Amino acid sequence: MSDAYTVYWPQERWRQAVAVGPSPLAVLFGGPHSSEPSFRRAAVRTGDVLYPIGVCDQALYVFGRMRVRQIRVVGTDDDGPLLEYFAQFRAWRFLAPTCTDEVVLGEEGTGIVLDRAVPAEVLKRLTYRPRRGPRPVKHVSEDGRLVHPISVQGIYRLSEASAADLDAVLTGPPGTPITRRPSRHIETPSNMDTLF
Repeated sequence: MSDAYTVYWPQERWRQAVAVGPSPLAVLFGGPHSSEPSFRRAAVRTGDVLYPIGVCDQALYVFGRMRVRQIRVVGTDDDGPLLEYFAQFRAWRFLAPTCTDEVVLGEEGTGIVLDRAVPAEVLKRLTYRPRRGPRPVKHVSEDGRLVHPISVQGIYRLSEASAADLDAVLTGPPGTPITRRPSRHIETPSNMDTLF
């Protein structure tokens, strides 16, 4: 029996993932740090399903899905194998920002989408199954907004019902896509002198 997990991507990472285009998600990278957590420590195994998620404007988004085909441990002393994976999956290299020591090879991957917000009613019942027992996602407001993303940051095993909910969101009709935020550049009025 396979399990399903969410894999948190910070905004910088999911914005880069969109640039890969329609290519199916085929690889993820793990490591010893919170910015690149360990899949092995999270007890991910071959056959499990991984859902990259992220947060924008207090909404939780599911960006895609991939089934784990194999988890490869790469030594930190010998970068040769890791560099080979980076060359093979050049478009996904940005997913390994720090001390990478795991390569998760996938199959049945989807492309990355930015229009699958998790509805409020689904977010309010979203439940993880850590070793200590089930726990709902914390910091969800009464109207179903994710007030703080800390309880989804990392790699967490989903309850069966929550995995089915995320799969339904991902395979359902598209919603409103996340748009790029305008830059914070402040224009200087033409009648105003600049100091520099």
